[in-house]
Amino acid sequence: MKHLLKFSFLIFGILILENCSVTENTEKYCPEDGCLLVRENPNDRFSEEITKSELEQEFEALEISNDFPYPPEGQSYLKEGLVPRPKKIFSSEGTESVEIRRLGGIYWIYMEALPSKTWPLVKDYLFDNQYNLISESAENGKINAVKSEDNMFITLEHGIKNNSSEIYLSNEDKTSKDQEFFEQMASYLSENLPGYQGDSIAAQGLNLNKKARIVYVKKEIGIEFRLPFERTWSAISRAIEKTGYEVSDRNRELKYIQIKVKKENTGWLNNLLSSANTERYCPETGCLFDGEENVDADYELIFSQSDGNTLLEFKKLSNTNITVDQLVDEINESLS
Repeated sequence: MKHLLKFSFLIFGILILENCSVTENTEKYCPEDGCLLVRENPNDRFSEEITKSELEQEFEALEISNDFPYPPEGQSYLKEGLVPRPKKIFSSEGTESVEIRRLGGIYWIYMEALPSKTWPLVKDYLFDNQYNLISESAENGKINAVKSEDNMFITLEHGIKNNSSEIYLSNEDKTSKDQEFFEQMASYLSENLPGYQGDSIAAQGLNLNKKARIVYVKKEIGIEFRLPFERTWSAISRAIEKTGYEVSDRNRELKYIQIKVKKENTGWLNNLLSSANTERYCPETGCLFDGEENVDADYELIFSQSDGNTLLEFKKLSNTNITVDQLVDEINESLS
């Protein structure tokens, strides 16, 4: 019986050794769960192995791209808590106006750019000057920022003129900041505004809140201002000065301004003939001549107030060639 068992183990061992056939350059390794092959030279391959897999061929066909490189060693934005800001996009076209305005004790920055374009520039200014944002609302044009002991409240609004912005800087008690704060921000905006292509989607709603709009009053064209009378009076006075029209009379208490439209001087002969060809213009207040020397005013601008807004009407007093529509357009373009 013992010989039979020995013979069985011998036959079993021979079968295992036959299954573990090896090549000339390999050694056999037979643990309890079976024999494995071990290369004498790690670079040699077994005859059953594929020389190059399809997956390796696909990888070799790919081009290596370095579109998103890691920062160099020693520069870790995560450790410093900083994220690199995207560069501003500039073009080489034109410049826009940036000015500091004042009415009484109130300052503001006037900027010829829509609020949606002004908003990211204001935030850039705060970031570059190490201000910390406490709160912001692009929909309302409000920002609260702090730097050391300076607590600044910023209000961004659409200006009186089309495609313009007004920036107000105030303290916690809602009083206006000192002029130096406006000068610092205005200098930054003036330097970075030309060609700036940034735009805030969140602040798009501010573009619709215009402070002046064309309306019709008693079938006549006029301008409605979402401003108190004092600010409207100042803006219109400045606009008239820009147009070059002559103010013949004004009364702030009675809320009117009378202007004379200047005409081009085409020569002495034309002036001589024009005196003989004047036409009579008779509005409700009485007849006037079209000759410039006989007319005190061509238009009267009448102000009225309602619910904090100011309405400006245009009353024609002479037979001037300048129509109401032309006058309104010119004054509207000169508003700031």
